[in-house]
Amino acid sequence: MDDIIKNIYGRISGFSFPEKTESYIKRYGGIIFPFLLCIIMMSAGLYIYTEKFFDIYAVLAAAACIGVFALCSYLRKKKFGGLFYTMAVILLSFIPGLMLPGWENKAGFVRWFFSGAQAVATRPVFVFIFIIFFGFFFCSVVYYFTQIVYRSAAVVLISMIPFALAIKAAARLPAGYAVTAAALDLIIFIYYSRKNLVGKSIAGRSSSTLIVYTDFAVAAVILALIVPKPSETPYYEKFEGFLNLFQFGGSGEAVMNGEYNRYSGNADDLLMQESRLLYIIASPKPTYMKTQVFDTYDAENNRWEADMQLNGSKDWQNKAALMNFEKLSSALEKAAQYDENFYERYPFAEYLDDVHESETYSLVYSRQYPAAYVIAPLRSFAVNLSTTGASYSARSAAGEIFTDLGQLPATADYAVRYYDENIFYGGMLESGACDTTAENYRDMLEYAGSVLYENEGGSDELDAVYAFLDEYAYADEYAKKTKTEVSPEIQALADKLTGGLEYDHQKAKAIEQYFYNNGFVYSLAFEAPENSDTAEYFIFTSKTGTCSDFASAFTLLARAAGLTVRYAEGFVPTAGDEPSEGTFYIYSENAHAYPEVFIPGAGWVRYEPTIADDSNGSGGAGTARADDMLTALFTAVIAIICIGVFLLLMILRPKIEEAAFRFKLKFKGNSPAVKMLYSRHSEKAGIKYGAVSRAMTAEELSDLTVKHTGIDLSPLSEIFTENCYGGIPVTGEKRKAAYECYKAQYKEMSRKKKKSERKDEK
Repeated sequence: MDDIIKNIYGRISGFSFPEKTESYIKRYGGIIFPFLLCIIMMSAGLYIYTEKFFDIYAVLAAAACIGVFALCSYLRKKKFGGLFYTMAVILLSFIPGLMLPGWENKAGFVRWFFSGAQAVATRPVFVFIFIIFFGFFFCSVVYYFTQIVYRSAAVVLISMIPFALAIKAAARLPAGYAVTAAALDLIIFIYYSRKNLVGKSIAGRSSSTLIVYTDFAVAAVILALIVPKPSETPYYEKFEGFLNLFQFGGSGEAVMNGEYNRYSGNADDLLMQESRLLYIIASPKPTYMKTQVFDTYDAENNRWEADMQLNGSKDWQNKAALMNFEKLSSALEKAAQYDENFYERYPFAEYLDDVHESETYSLVYSRQYPAAYVIAPLRSFAVNLSTTGASYSARSAAGEIFTDLGQLPATADYAVRYYDENIFYGGMLESGACDTTAENYRDMLEYAGSVLYENEGGSDELDAVYAFLDEYAYADEYAKKTKTEVSPEIQALADKLTGGLEYDHQKAKAIEQYFYNNGFVYSLAFEAPENSDTAEYFIFTSKTGTCSDFASAFTLLARAAGLTVRYAEGFVPTAGDEPSEGTFYIYSENAHAYPEVFIPGAGWVRYEPTIADDSNGSGGAGTARADDMLTALFTAVIAIICIGVFLLLMILRPKIEEAAFRFKLKFKGNSPAVKMLYSRHSEKAGIKYGAVSRAMTAEELSDLTVKHTGIDLSPLSEIFTENCYGGIPVTGEKRKAAYECYKAQYKEMSRKKKKSERKDEK
């Protein structure tokens, strides 16, 4: 290894530029090459977001680099330059808050930054913040590690940050940036190595450079692991698959995909992961998209379990299309024509005349998200999978839609048609059409069916009645199969909330409103105390939890009240950071859990107990994004503080080391203390003046010191020589004299170089 190093240094020392070029490099190379490296890093960073080599942003970035270098040069001359730098870092931390008012804007910047502008369009304010922050960070750190203390490894590791970010965002960064940055790293190394050969460098051990590229590769993997996942990136799965080999702890799960799960809580899992764009939805308006239903409650683990034997009908679409309230109303009108007492017997049925159905659609575009399920609204009646390669779709009785593929392609596109569920929330539940019991509703359907069959035989109206009757039969069977024992506390609360209410829709509404009127709070960060993660603790004590906690509590209360209810999980589309008419997005943080209640007269109806203040009605998703944003901002603040502390420690490192040395010196005897003083001065002088001080005699070291500091070293060197080579003991008085000499030399060597000295060096 030593031979290799000597060979490299020999080649470097033997190479020379033309005399004039050599003069310019010698005079300005120490500042020009680091500056060019910063320009390249800023340009590479900007290219990730703008995909342009040169534009107005590049000009602003260059100006920012010039400004930071000038600022650092100015602060270097000041006594408290390090303190001023730290204050500048703190002031910069307030810039995003001033330039990005509101959580949505801040969240948009975070998504833009970590997705390489693929999840959120580039905005000028985003680029300005990038230039300010990264320009200051890159330039100040590179300045320190080239102008104050040269560290080849640090320079190279800092220069790889834009490329690590490009890897994580899977941005197509031209190779020329990496080649240029690597070339500048090498040039800077050669520059300081040559300075070392002529005795004027403050460089550390040259062998450290031989492991720089190993550090580069390791740091690239580490940075890629800690940087939040982008919302949508090309080649995402390939890169995450590679990174999965390097996971440090955790589940090791790198690639997101949608699976049917035995246990609930998957919405929370997605909410707590880093943001990924899963779907883009083209639709007149957003609606809840269901994935799976869970049936049985596991009180010991506070979770729901699903029957993994997923069964469904391939011809489900024909029957689902019949679940139309206008068709049902038409059938009941015909039944009333044959029996004039029909509405008198079933007065609630007459209110269906005022109900008007509307069909709508959603075009679903998967964004590198393979899934076993087809996401679809509650009242879906048709799915077009022609472009996915699936031969057919099937739907379970609970409304879960799946295909023969087992798992849809990561980029599957399909269309879903459905009846608008807003019909329930537009007045149908309160219109009187649902003012009936389950038994009376079943009797009405059975009687209407028998009347139509006797008078008309088969017809579309009769088929519609049978479709609604089949839905009721499934709900009735489901209620019997999923009857749940609850705690006395939950049963008492359910009785209190629904006592005196006659109809199921009234009871469901009362339970839903309980969460809104009793101080419940949505939070992803809250964790219940050990052994207290129960529905009872959430309902009666903490009143703080995720959408899964709200949905689970509602389902238990509703079952205790005698309602037929199921726990469902799915997604809630959002308009995104830059709303576009007819386009909505599903990110991982849009995962959601919610209950569905069977309401006589209406069928299955979604309720929303989760507290949230977002405008799109997305339950906990909006608050989850706010919580994520708080976490992101907190992480950013901590990172800025850590960087500031790190840089401050690096700046103060010589003073800290000196203080530690002097503290240690107090506990040494006179002779060992003098040896320590001489040895440390010799080391410092060698580094400061580029000399091989270890090979110098005490007289030579004294001459070197006097030449540069003008202070006599004899009070230290003579005492050292007498003790080491003459065996003369060191007295306390001599020790004090040696220590005072050392302090005077240290103080003089710590001063900034005078202009005359710099000219002499040039």
